[in-house]
Formats: sequence, structure tokens, C-alpha cells
Amino acid sequence: MKLVGFYEVRKFVSRQSKSKASQKKYGKWLYRGLLYLFGLSIGLIIPWFLYINHVTNTIVSEQWDIPSVVYARPLELYAGKQLTPEALVFELDLLGYQEVSSTPKLGQYQIYQNSFDIYSKGFVFTDQTSSPKRIKITLSDGKVSQMTPAIYRLEPKVIGHFFSSSLESRQPVKISAIPETMVKGLQAVEDRDFNHHHGVSWTGIMRAAYKNLMAGEVVQGGSTITQQLVKNKLHYNHNSFLRKLHEALAATLLEDKLSKKDIIEMYFNEIYWGQDGKVSIHGVAEAASYYFAKDVNRLSLPEQALLVGIIKGPSWYNPFRQKQRALERRNLVLNVWRDTGIISSNQWQQAVQQPLGLTNHRTIKAEFADYMDVVKMQLKSQLKQADLKQKGLKIFTFLDPYIQYKTTQTSQKTSQWLSSEVESAIVVSGAQNAELKAISGSKNARSHYNRALLAKRQIGSLIKPFVYLAGLETLSGFDLQDQLQDEPVQITTDDGSLWEPDNWDKQSWGTIEAKEALVHSRNQATVDLGLKVGLKKLINFLNQLGLNVNRSRHPSLFLGAIDLTPFEVQHLFTLFSSRGQHTQVLAINFITHADNRLLSRSKHQQKPAIGIANIDLINQALYAITTRGTAQSISNKFNLPGPLFGKTGTTNAGRDSWFTGFNQDLLATVWVGKDDNSPTPYSGSSGALVLWAHLFMNL
Repeated sequence: MKLVGFYEVRKFVSRQSKSKASQKKYGKWLYRGLLYLFGLSIGLIIPWFLYINHVTNTIVSEQWDIPSVVYARPLELYAGKQLTPEALVFELDLLGYQEVSSTPKLGQYQIYQNSFDIYSKGFVFTDQTSSPKRIKITLSDGKVSQMTPAIYRLEPKVIGHFFSSSLESRQPVKISAIPETMVKGLQAVEDRDFNHHHGVSWTGIMRAAYKNLMAGEVVQGGSTITQQLVKNKLHYNHNSFLRKLHEALAATLLEDKLSKKDIIEMYFNEIYWGQDGKVSIHGVAEAASYYFAKDVNRLSLPEQALLVGIIKGPSWYNPFRQKQRALERRNLVLNVWRDTGIISSNQWQQAVQQPLGLTNHRTIKAEFADYMDVVKMQLKSQLKQADLKQKGLKIFTFLDPYIQYKTTQTSQKTSQWLSSEVESAIVVSGAQNAELKAISGSKNARSHYNRALLAKRQIGSLIKPFVYLAGLETLSGFDLQDQLQDEPVQITTDDGSLWEPDNWDKQSWGTIEAKEALVHSRNQATVDLGLKVGLKKLINFLNQLGLNVNRSRHPSLFLGAIDLTPFEVQHLFTLFSSRGQHTQVLAINFITHADNRLLSRSKHQQKPAIGIANIDLINQALYAITTRGTAQSISNKFNLPGPLFGKTGTTNAGRDSWFTGFNQDLLATVWVGKDDNSPTPYSGSSGALVLWAHLFMNL
């Protein structure tokens, strides 16, 4: 028994030793496993966490690229203002106002005969704020005859933007500027647990999973507003488990760094709302402007619901292209708002009966691209590069949308009135103030070549008023009643060749009064005067007016052998229309910072020291040209009301047809020709003047 007991003890001790050895072996593996997991967390999980933490810090501190906005001139309304019903309706439609048959609400207008009842939208100008207001206007004989209040400025039309390379259009706003129904309504549609979760809503995920399972397809997502914000900030364009994991962790961290108010505000300013050509519409303020031409705080309930609704799929629910689909989506959102108590049943009933109410959307690029070319050019000379890089500048121009519309229409009818083989360019500015009202660089709306600004062509007889003005300024005792010789002349040029100018009718009139020579555009008489002035003196005089003609040393300069663009010609003739006050046409009025502080105001160049009496003498001749000279068809054929002033210009074989003319309000330059500089059958009076006359008939 003792022996057996010994062996049993020995076996027990042996089993204990083996058990300890096994435990030691397993302990080593457990230790190694823990070390591996620790190394994995150090090597992967912690760096991943640090990366996501960095991402959320970037989101918190990120500043948006805010485009600079370019505006047309505001329409100023007052008794005595020249304004037709057609022009006022055009302006209101362009600004997104809706015509109604009952008492107008914000952004609407009613017409009864020639009386308008307008409920304006308001605008924050640099000098004052125009609050939304009821405006009552009566028009008669092309003018405002009665108006209440006495004076008011409608908001200016946005005609363009200067974007960053991202081509995102955005104007951030504070959450306080967004209607409360829209803020609560977004949460009701996109994230009902927004105020109760910490970035990720597990109940929302389970609810979405259940609905997707019951439907047999994905019909609802479980992403919170915070997760959607992260997705938009990180520009995710694919679905994956890793992406969802990124979103969930980033959303949780973001909720630690921002308040709920900050997150919802950032969401409203970040989210994508659609596409305008190559430009993407971001943020609720830009969406309100794009779809309804309104400030976000003035959106109606159905308008708010439409914007909230199309967040789900801006392309799928595009209200401009898919009206019925967008309407159904809007009404679905309104149903949710009613069911969740955000709006009452009465509000719901009124809202679902409303049409979409979209603005009459016009493509900015097609309408105002040529004018924007001038703005870009003049901005470079007006602002330093550092100023141009500032965010959210507001650039106010002199563009008149109605005149621009009529100018574009006139260009597009070039083939109808003339020939399909010729092109055209038109520049319109204020006659007395040199403010650029409109510009068209082609008859083709799809053309990207701005001939008004880029096409340098010989100006022909347009130079003649300046030759005669140079005579009045530089020749002692010279007067337009003096006699000139309209007869053949031979001039030896610097290279030894002979130059023999001829008249357009191949005839010479002999001795002729200077004024009559200008009125009837006599070449030989003009050369006679040019020789008296001297080529060098004429060049110096033209340089004084802002032309760089130092290279033009040929006497053909007397007859317009100089290449200028229509825009440069417009500069020149401003001297006559403004009676010497201006020699430069300006597109930009002033520029402000995003907070409306004035940054820069355009200034005209110092006016040249030219006698007003001499300018008036030339203007008398320009008036005679339109009544009995080369442009008399303005009075005889088109029967335009006067007084009108102008000058035709034609180059050899009709390669260039010009007319520049003005009345007391507007100055316009028209060019007609072919891009390859080949001949046309048109003179200044049979080509460019026809377009000019049709334009002024319709203004």
C-alpha cells in the first residue's frame, strides 16, 4: 500500500509538471499574441486614428474658395426715368421676379395696362440697404410718369463670377440667415436623430437596414448629416466598407470639435446643389440665387422644400430639366414636414398647390461673356495681383442688361439684314459719361472670338473727324469754312514710292469748304488738310488722345490706314459724344470687399486739353453727315429721331464697313466685315450703318 501510494504521488507530481509546462507554453503564445495586437494597434490603428483626426482638424479649419461676383448696374427707378414697359418686364424677368394676377408677394409683380405693382427683394448696396418694398409705377410715353416711393433701386443682376481652379460657386451664410423651417426640415428628411447622436446614428442605420431588407433594394441610407458633411469634404465618390468606417470615425471626432449648430451651418454651406455648365453650385445661398434669384432668408416654404429635396440627387431631381420629378420630390418633403409637425396642415395645403416657381434661368456665359472680357482686361489695370486674389470681391459694372439684350439681338440678325458671309461687332456706351453699356463680339452666340475687343481692322474714314479736329487745334486761323482742294495729288513716301489717293466716287470736286469735305467724306480734300497739319503733328495729336501710332509714318494715315478694334474706336469717339470730357470707356464702376467696404473706384483718365468750341464744330459736321451726308439714310430711310451724330468708314473693296454714331444718351460703334479680310459689297452706309440704325430703333 505504501508502494502504491508512492507511485500515485509520483504520477501526480509528473502530471502537475506537465500542466505547468503546458501553461507556460500557452502563456508564451498569449504573450506573443498580445504583443502582436499591440504592435498592430501601434502600426496601423493609431496612425489611422491620427490621420482621421488630422482630417477632421482640416475640416474645422478649412476656408472655402469664395468666387468674386460681377454685377450689372442696378435699375434706378424715379419719375422722369426713360423706361418702356418692355424694358421693365425684361429686367424683372431677368432678376427672377414672377408675374402674378393678384397682389404681389416678395419677388413678384403685377401689371395692369401700363401700371406695375412690384414687391422688390431688396439688396445691400455699398452706400445703403434697399429693403424689400412695394413699388407702384406708371409708365407713359416711354417714361416713368408716377411712382411710389419717389426713388428706388432694384437689385443688380449677377453677370459673372471669377472662380478658383475648383470652379465652385459658393457664398457662405450664417445659420441665422437660413429659415428655421428649412433647418429643421433638413433634419427631418436627412437625419431625424441629428440632435441626439454623436456623429453616427445606430438607430438610423438599423431603420435603413430594415427598410432596405423589406424593399429588397437600397431605398434609404443610414448616413447622418455629419457623415454626409465628411463625405462631401473628403470628396468620396464610391461606396465601400472602409469608406464608411472612415466616415463614422471622422463624424464622431468632428462632433467633439464642433457644436451641432456649427455642423449644420457648415453642411448648408458645403453641400452640392447642382451644376451650371462647368460651374458647380455649392451652398444654400448660391442654390437660392441659382434656382430662385433670391436671398436664402426670403425663400418661401415650397422653395425651401424643393432645395432640401434635391440634395438627394441634384442631377436626378434637376427642376429645370425634370420638373415633374422635382415637383413630386418637393411634395414628398412637404409631406414629411407636415407629418413631423414642422409645418401645419394649412401651410402644407397651400405649399403643395404652388408651382416650382423657378427663375427664368439664363446662361450667364452666353449672355455676358463678351462684356466679362472687358471686365477682366480692366481689372488687371485697376487692381494689384494681391487684391485680385482676395476672396469674395464684389465687382459692380455699368452693363445695362436690356441694352445688352438688344445689342446681342442686333448682332445675331446680321445675316438677315446683310449677308451670311459677314461678321459683326458692336460696342455701346453712355454718350456723355463713357460708361460701357453693352458689347457684342460676334453675330454667332457660340463664338468665342470677341471681335469687338480683339479684331484690329483698318478704320478708314472714321479717322477724318480727328484730322479736321487736329487742323482746328494746330493750324492758326483755320476754320471749317476754309477752302480745301479736292483734286488729285501725288506724294512721295519715305521709301521713294508715289502715293496717289482717290475719292470713293472716283471724282474730284475741286475747291471745297472744309466742313463739306468732312460731311461728304472727300479723301483728296482731307489729304490736303493733312499735309497742312503735317504727318508728325497729326501723330502727336492722336497720341495725345490715347492712340499709339508712332509706327504709322505713311501719309495714308490721313485716310485711316491704322488698325484699331471697335472698342478702341469707341474710346476715340467718346471725345465727341462727351464734348471733350472723356476719352476712355469704362466697364467697372467700383469694387468692394465681401463685407461691402469699398476697395476701388474706377477713374477716367485726365481729359486732353482740347477746346470745346473746336469739338462742337466737328459735332456740327457729324450732325450734317446724318442729315445730308454719307449717313443721311439714318434720317431718310430709318426715320430715327434726332439729333443724331455720326461718321461712316469704309476701307478698300469694302473689307471693313464702319459706323460710329451717337445721340444725347448713347454712343455706338458697329463694324462689319469678314474674318479673312476679303472684300465685301458693303460701304459704311450700306453695311454697319444698317445694324446701327436697327439697334437704335429698338432701344
